[in-house]
Amino acid sequence: MALWKVTDNGPVKVPHTKPKKAKLLESDLEDWVVTNPTILGEPFLVIGRQVLIPDIRDRLDVLAVDTAGNAVIIELKRGQLKNPVDIQALRYASYISKWRFEDFERQARNYLGESDNSEFNFNAVYEDFCSEVGVDETPELNVDQRMIVVGSGVKDKLGSVALWLREHNVDIKVVEVHVYQEGDSILIEPSVIVPLPVSRFSDTGRTKGPGSPWVVDGRSWHLDQRCSPKTQNMLIKINDILMDNFELDGPRWNQKPYVVYRVNNYNWLEIRTSPKTLRLDFVVKKGTLSADHVAGMLSVEKFDTEESLAEKLGLPSSVLVKNRNEQTDRVYLRIKEDFDLSNETFVQFLHEAYKAFPK
Repeated sequence: MALWKVTDNGPVKVPHTKPKKAKLLESDLEDWVVTNPTILGEPFLVIGRQVLIPDIRDRLDVLAVDTAGNAVIIELKRGQLKNPVDIQALRYASYISKWRFEDFERQARNYLGESDNSEFNFNAVYEDFCSEVGVDETPELNVDQRMIVVGSGVKDKLGSVALWLREHNVDIKVVEVHVYQEGDSILIEPSVIVPLPVSRFSDTGRTKGPGSPWVVDGRSWHLDQRCSPKTQNMLIKINDILMDNFELDGPRWNQKPYVVYRVNNYNWLEIRTSPKTLRLDFVVKKGTLSADHVAGMLSVEKFDTEESLAEKLGLPSSVLVKNRNEQTDRVYLRIKEDFDLSNETFVQFLHEAYKAFPK
C-alpha cells in the first residue's frame, strides 16, 4: 500500500524512497528507536545502544527490556534484511541470556548517565516503567530473551527463518520500515511482518465490557471487591494516617492486586488487598530496617521464609525483610484483623520507613 497526502486537488501519492537515497544511516534509525521505542509496536525501556559485549568484542545495536521482564535485542539495518542478521541476533541473545540483574543495572546506569549517582536504583526505574504502562506486578528481569530485527525490506530467507524460530518458541519479531520523502520531510511507516498481526476483525460480534474494573474504578475494586468489611475499614484507616502524616503521590488505585503510594515518582508503599489480610510492602535503603526491629516495635511475628506455606498462612500479623538489590530492601508487613492501627508505634514505624526510602 502506498502513502497518500490529501490535497485540495485530491489524494497525491507520496514518493517512496530508499534509505540510501534519503541519506539515512543505521544511526538515524537507532535515534528514532531510542527516542520513541513504540514505533516498533510496543513499549520498551531502552538501557543501551551500541552495547559492547564483554570478552566477545561484539556490539549490539539497541538493548531494552519489556513489560514481561524479557531482555530485548534490537538489530537495525538501513537496507534489506538478509539472512546473516538472524544469526547475529541469535548470537547476541545467547550472550545476554547469561546476564544477571547487576549486569542490567550497570548497563542502565551507564546509558542513563547515572554512573556517579550512588542513589540510582535501576529496579525502581524498571518498576516505574512497568507501572506507567499499566502492568499490575513488576516481573523478574531477564526471564527470557527476545529479538527484533528492523530494516527497509525482508528477504525471503530471513522471513522463513524467523517463522521457523517462532514455531520453535524463539521470540523473534521482524519490522519493515518504509521511508517516504516529501520535500525536506522524511516520513516513516513501520510494519510488523513477523509475526503477522492478528486481524482487527477477530473480536467483531463480541460483547464489549467497560474494561478492567481496577482501571475503571480502582477504589471500588479494592474496597468493595478485594476487601472484606474488616479489611476495608483497615485500608481506609491506613490511608487516613498516610494522608495526615506524609507528602505522597497517591493513593493510586489502578493496579489489580495493590494500592500504590509514591515518593518522587517511585513506588514507596504498595498495599496488597485481600479479605483476611493487608500486606504493606515498603521499599527502604538496604540495612536500615531489620525484621527483629520491626517485629519488636509492632509486636508482630517474624515471617520466616523457611516455614511451610501452611505455617505462613497460620501466622498472626508478621514481618519479613528481604533484600531487593545492592541498594534496597523490601519490608513486607502482613497485618490481620486484630492488628492495632491506633497504636502510636505504628505511626512511628511509618515515619521510620518513610525516612528510610531511598529518595
